[in-house]
Amino acid sequence: MNWETSLFILCLAVAVLVGFAIPVLLQLRRTVRNLDVTITTLNQNLPQILKNVDYITENVRQSVHAVRATMEETINRSLPSILENVDRLTLTVGKSVEMVRSRVEDLSLGVERFRGGLSHIDDRFKDGTRDRMSHVLTTFAGLVKRVRTALEAFRP
Repeated sequence: MNWETSLFILCLAVAVLVGFAIPVLLQLRRTVRNLDVTITTLNQNLPQILKNVDYITENVRQSVHAVRATMEETINRSLPSILENVDRLTLTVGKSVEMVRSRVEDLSLGVERFRGGLSHIDDRFKDGTRDRMSHVLTTFAGLVKRVRTALEAFRP
């Protein structure tokens, strides 16, 4: 191969490379131009965006502080009365439980006395009934004996 053929192949390779590089360079140029416009717009708008973010951040911080302060104040103001109400309720419930327990004990004692009274009444009733029945049966037996004696007297 001679140097002319080599030069021709080299020129052809450079031409093909330039042919492919031109569209790439043109696209790169458009991209750089768009990037420049975007960066310019961003540089113009970024300070205002950052100011807005700072403003929003400060507003959120103030709102959180105000809510926290209000909550703490409300809790600090309400907590003593809530605790006092709980103490009163505990005392009232304790007294009510004690009163109910006392009433149940009184009722239990009353029921026991009533049972004892019924038992005593039952015993007295049994004794009285037994005595009366014994008297009635004795009287009946005596009456039967007299009737038998009277009937035997009429017997031939």
